[in-house]
Amino acid sequence: MGKVMTVLKIFPEENYSIDKLKDNVLKVEGCNTSKVIDFVFGSKIVHASFICNDGESKDFEEIVRAQVEGCSEVQVEEVGLL
Repeated sequence: MGKVMTVLKIFPEENYSIDKLKDNVLKVEGCNTSKVIDFVFGSKIVHASFICNDGESKDFEEIVRAQVEGCSEVQVEEVGLL
């Protein structure tokens, strides 16, 4: 079986440190990368990728929403086989 990668855009709560949010995302099981990127109008978001085994069926969008402090919104950008 292969691996599945999910790429998420994670938006911080108002006045929450973007670097602390990035570090919180890295603590989620399955997180492969987590980096701060520029978004619109000078704001910043966390762009993160997560990897799991094909057939494992993890909903990283819901996991991040439930487990990550400082997260206001999560959007799936891409899901695909590696």
